[in-house]
Amino acid sequence: MNLLDLLPQTKAEAASDAVALGAVSSPLWLHEMSGLGRDLLPWFGIAWLVVQIAIKIHTTYWKKK
Repeated sequence: MNLLDLLPQTKAEAASDAVALGAVSSPLWLHEMSGLGRDLLPWFGIAWLVVQIAIKIHTTYWKKK
């Protein structure tokens, strides 16, 4: 097990990572959005990244045992 095993290995994982990172960084580039959406979008992106990390750790570590 090395760090490279945690990188996206499929196109779906890479696309999902890009969408989540875009949501997290949205306040930097999305100035015209309403206040509530601008405030909530990064939190949803963080939540989605946490879900992805948990799934990746589960499939990498526990599923192989």
